Amino acid sequence: MTSGNEQQEHLSPMLYGQGTGNDVPDIKQLETPEVRDELLRDIGGRDAEEGNLCYGTPQLGSANKLQNDRCSRLSKWFSVHLAPEALCHTPNFPLTVFSIFTILLLLWGTAYTLFQDHVAPSSSLFILFSLFILAYIAGRLIFFLKLPPLLGMLLVGIIIGNVNIFNMEGWYKTAVSTLRSTAMVIILIKAGLGLDAGALQRLSFVVIRLAFVPCLVEASVVACVSHFLLDLPWLWGALLGFVLGAVSPAVVVPSLLALKDQGYGEDKGIATLVIAASSIDDILAISGFGVILSTIFSEGDVLQRFLQGPLEVCIGLSFGILWGIVAIYIPHRSESWVVTGRSLMVGLGGLFAVFGSQLAGYSGAGPLASIVMAFVACYGWKKQGWSATNNPVESVFTSMWQIFQPVLFGLIGTAINLSTLEGHAVIYGIATLCVGLSIRLVTSFLIVSGGTLNLKEMFFVAISWFPKATVQQLVLWHLIWQRNGILMKLFLDMLH
Repeated sequence: MTSGNEQQEHLSPMLYGQGTGNDVPDIKQLETPEVRDELLRDIGGRDAEEGNLCYGTPQLGSANKLQNDRCSRLSKWFSVHLAPEALCHTPNFPLTVFSIFTILLLLWGTAYTLFQDHVAPSSSLFILFSLFILAYIAGRLIFFLKLPPLLGMLLVGIIIGNVNIFNMEGWYKTAVSTLRSTAMVIILIKAGLGLDAGALQRLSFVVIRLAFVPCLVEASVVACVSHFLLDLPWLWGALLGFVLGAVSPAVVVPSLLALKDQGYGEDKGIATLVIAASSIDDILAISGFGVILSTIFSEGDVLQRFLQGPLEVCIGLSFGILWGIVAIYIPHRSESWVVTGRSLMVGLGGLFAVFGSQLAGYSGAGPLASIVMAFVACYGWKKQGWSATNNPVESVFTSMWQIFQPVLFGLIGTAINLSTLEGHAVIYGIATLCVGLSIRLVTSFLIVSGGTLNLKEMFFVAISWFPKATVQQLVLWHLIWQRNGILMKLFLDMLH
């Protein structure tokens, strides 16, 4: 029989991440009555001894420790139970599903009594909310097949988008675009928080090569293949090349961070290499797309169009570094709300960078600034006492990503309109894509060869340079908005 104090000493390491190599509590441990009771006592205001330190940060009192501990443990518990794999460990699964369904039904019923037609089953708001719920459920279910959850989310988006019920008009169209951009900001900030400064310094030259060479090579190959296979003019082929040349951080980053959390490739900085290179790769692709599109329509100064890419890099780096330094010191580390304040500083800074850069006409600067500011801020927080394994801000964004992941991929799926696809165009398009990806695979493999990576790791990096999704959707939405003018210009160019 153990005393209350002995039981407390036994349980605390599980909750606080002490004495174990895992800072995220095991799901089964959290579901035991003893641990759940202790967690509830902590939330209710458990007294702490004066002079305790939080995350190795000096000069933090017991109130600050409690606030940080609660925020960190709750966000970790939240992210673990929202993650797709949590479903595999859920006891009484049918009762859990029924409980969630009942709560959602009651929530909708209450909203309907207040707003009537605005939330009716035929309303845009109801369809949008249903898309997110179904995408989340599909992501959890697809995990049983050992497949990425985003695949189920995409499939739900494709189905809803092709049954003629997803028709966002008015402010809903703006809301959809805003949600998509917000989800991108969250995953980019999460990526920046996960970068390893030491590995980045070691691999800086490899990052530049991996960012530039595969993108330029794939864009060139796609331009040539599309010219001879699809009869596209050279400039339009180059435009397609830069559309396909970008890698998708929303697909690459979550998978890499999941592997990094399990310890794979961490000693060689593989996750840092790919994440850092992906942001530069996207800027290059978006800038190249903008330059080619502007050249086709011959608008504005030619020199300005060609300088836009380097200018976006400079703007993104400058703002990201400046705001990251500000986020290190504001709020002060001794504040009781330091975790909330730092999360807001980085999150709102990323949103401002992305939306502000789009408004200013330098859309490639925002994503880079989001990653850089998170990286700089996290580097400074580590100097103040936080560590790579105990970063409560990263736990906050992990929890937010579990919510916004179905938002992002569900909306991406709705953009795929199967009715507009023609058989021969699909075949030729797949052929063009396969040729470009094959050359990109070989190029990426050769770039990372000759270093510290073994054969399997080099192949893994090359494969991770494949995904296409969010960047393609971003530039294609731009084309859709200008559809009539672009189609007419393409028709006239092909006549010549």
